[in-house]
Amino acid sequence: MPATILIGAYAVLVVLPVALGWLLVGPARPWPDELSSALAMAGFAALLLEFLLSGRFRVVTGGIGIDRTMRWHQFFARVLTVALLVHPALYSYNAYQFTGPGLWQSLAPGDPARAAVLGLDAGSTLTGWLAWMFLLALTGMAIFRDQMPYSYEAWRLMHGLTAAAVAVMGLHHALDAGRYSAMPVLAAYWAALVGLALFTLLTVYLLRPLRLTRRPWRIAAVVPAAERTWEVALEPDGHDGLAYKAGQFAWVRLDRSAFSMREHPFSIASAPGSGRRLSFLIKEAGDFTRTIGSLPAGARAFVDGPYGHLTLAGRREPGLCLIGGGVGVAPLLSVLRGARGQGDARPALLLYGNRHEGQILAREELAAMPGVETVHVLQEPPPGWPGATGLVTAAFVQERCAGAAAAGWLFMLCGPPAMMREVRRGLRAVGVPGARILEERFVYD
Repeated sequence: MPATILIGAYAVLVVLPVALGWLLVGPARPWPDELSSALAMAGFAALLLEFLLSGRFRVVTGGIGIDRTMRWHQFFARVLTVALLVHPALYSYNAYQFTGPGLWQSLAPGDPARAAVLGLDAGSTLTGWLAWMFLLALTGMAIFRDQMPYSYEAWRLMHGLTAAAVAVMGLHHALDAGRYSAMPVLAAYWAALVGLALFTLLTVYLLRPLRLTRRPWRIAAVVPAAERTWEVALEPDGHDGLAYKAGQFAWVRLDRSAFSMREHPFSIASAPGSGRRLSFLIKEAGDFTRTIGSLPAGARAFVDGPYGHLTLAGRREPGLCLIGGGVGVAPLLSVLRGARGQGDARPALLLYGNRHEGQILAREELAAMPGVETVHVLQEPPPGWPGATGLVTAAFVQERCAGAAAAGWLFMLCGPPAMMREVRRGLRAVGVPGARILEERFVYD
């Protein structure tokens, strides 16, 4: 789905409940009340659509890439959180009088249809406040995930369960208290969106793992590739393997059930033409990756993929400039291996940053690749180091990439967030348009 269609569909689905409410009932209250209702309905619709954005559905990610989809997911989540948290504070409660169990009738004259009613009984008030507090916790846990005292697996399970609780409690609050949402058309709309959100969770946690069990993999080898970095090779177990493009990535479960919460995105370092085996370069960095070196050969694995748009598919630029840092060179290696394996003779420049020499991956292979100029950049060079030193900064990118930019080359980036920001600054400074920059991010803030 192209980005313009996706954004348009998202906007329509978010605004639709507000438009339906005003069309079927019509504003009959003070403007703060109408603003509050609009924020609540638009925010709740956006919240339920968040499930689709984070569900790795190819109809959503296929046209824009999962990298951009996840950035949208984070951005929209924060906006809708503000809208939903603000909404109860906007009501002009002093403009209503209590008229019955859970009902406050407007003091304004001329409301024979009793449209200006707040239906806040004990149940809807409780679910509203619970949804409000759970939403605050949900967004806070996502923003401060790295500071949370939980493993990624525990955090992921809590994130999914909390989101489901917000959706269900929000549905009850909307139907029981909402002035507009009590209308049959809107009630059906909310029920459909909540059903779709819960089906998304069912797909992520049950249906997709069931599908993966029919295409298992085995760990073929785990070998050191550089300091604290391992090459993990997987072989298909009873099937033809994975059809992927050079530069893509997959979510991988290693030595775990297909239903395990412990899955992580890793770039594929091998090339499609190299056989059925998949190769991943994994650095020891977190609570799971510290154990990579002890994975037993022959253990089961499951691969959900491929994903990502860091590929040469359909690109006809006259040259390639690849900029990577640390283990972020993995997809760039895949691109170079795939290009050379398919006879793509375009000149290529690789700017490759590391902290020290022991972290360089595939050094000899890169040196031997025809038509590829590799520039190693070390922060802590050894004595007599002949290459570049320091960080891959915007100024360094400007100096090294000006010629490639002027020649209309394609730029492909993958690395730590700080380095990526510097690289993008440098490329903008030498006039590289966004259409000629492809990147893969695994950290979206």
